[in-house]
Amino acid sequence: MTPESSERSDEPKRVPSHHSWALVGIFWIMALSVLTIAQGLIVPIVTAMLLALIFSPVRRALGRMGLSSGVAAAIILLTLIGTVGTLGYFVSDALKDSLAEAPHMIADVGDKLKELTGTVQPVMDASEQIQDMATKEPATDTVTIREPGFLSGFADRMPVIAGQIVICLTLTFFLIASGNLFYEKLVQVMPTLKDKRRALAVARTIENQLSVYLLTITLINMGLGVAIGLTMWALGMPDPLLFGVAAFLLNYIPYIGAMAGVGISFLVGLVTFDSATAAILPAVCFWAMTSFEGQFVTPVMVGRRLRLNAVVVFVSFALWAWLWSFMGMLLATPMLLTMKVVSDHVPSMASFGKFLADRDELSRSDRRILKYVFRRDVPLGKRQEAREAKEAGEAKANLPAPTLPDAGPGPKANLTA
Repeated sequence: MTPESSERSDEPKRVPSHHSWALVGIFWIMALSVLTIAQGLIVPIVTAMLLALIFSPVRRALGRMGLSSGVAAAIILLTLIGTVGTLGYFVSDALKDSLAEAPHMIADVGDKLKELTGTVQPVMDASEQIQDMATKEPATDTVTIREPGFLSGFADRMPVIAGQIVICLTLTFFLIASGNLFYEKLVQVMPTLKDKRRALAVARTIENQLSVYLLTITLINMGLGVAIGLTMWALGMPDPLLFGVAAFLLNYIPYIGAMAGVGISFLVGLVTFDSATAAILPAVCFWAMTSFEGQFVTPVMVGRRLRLNAVVVFVSFALWAWLWSFMGMLLATPMLLTMKVVSDHVPSMASFGKFLADRDELSRSDRRILKYVFRRDVPLGKRQEAREAKEAGEAKANLPAPTLPDAGPGPKANLTA
């Protein structure tokens, strides 16, 4: 073997770029598959981590009062379980009655909508009759298999849901009770003193921002739920407490949550009240309060720095709703914000954090580039006028230069004479 061949054999083989893209695609396909298949385990873990972040300021406050992390975790978990249990006790009767009356309510909503669209209904009925006559088939006996209802399906899934709740609460207790264990391990892992300080500063900043944001959003949603519950009670809507709890939960879901609340308010108001104005008023109030919260309260209390790109928020919501159903809807925005805060403090992920953020002030060079790229983005009429003016100028420039008239032989003869 010659030295040149040995040197060539020692060189690392470069993987083609299309192979690396294929590996990235395979990785994401496998990751999505794992997230879908193992959602029964991953969802409680993610929820417990977010709950630990939410209550980390409370744990620190209790620690400053002299309580240990374990005692603080026990107080926080018992308070949370007691609050949710008390609220569930008061809501359970109303929820049970609402689920029992759901078929009758749907029928009443259909009748009300028929009254509102009474002028169009005869035409629709006539078209349906004509279609039935055109496609009429001989009568046959049909066998209908009744599928299990919502309550029976929920009862079948109840053991699984109870197990996930136990896993979530137990892990939340251990995460809160561990205190500063994560920071201790981080100090032990980092090699140099400079790396230890930088890693601790970044981790502490991430935890503070996430915990403050999640706690603030939770308090805002609680205030919105109380305001909507009181408004529905003042308007004479049935089960105002149920409306308040629904508003609290739905406000974690971006865009779709507010739309669902408005639609539910309108349908319940349509069944409850006789006049159309009284039926629309609860939906209008629900929309007004959620819009005020989204446009004024949350930006002021959270700040512009943590605001996210609306398109990215909606895509994230659709993705996690497809993967994890209702829990994915609730966890989509907190997880997206977690990625945003981590990207802001990790230099290698700064570009990804910029992409997730809301619209920001552009630099002068970026504005020049955008102006250069979109210089043709003008109305079609102005573009046509500019083109015609340019063509007219070019045609005028291509015309031959004017020549002076010939004076004739007379002057020349006189000069020679």
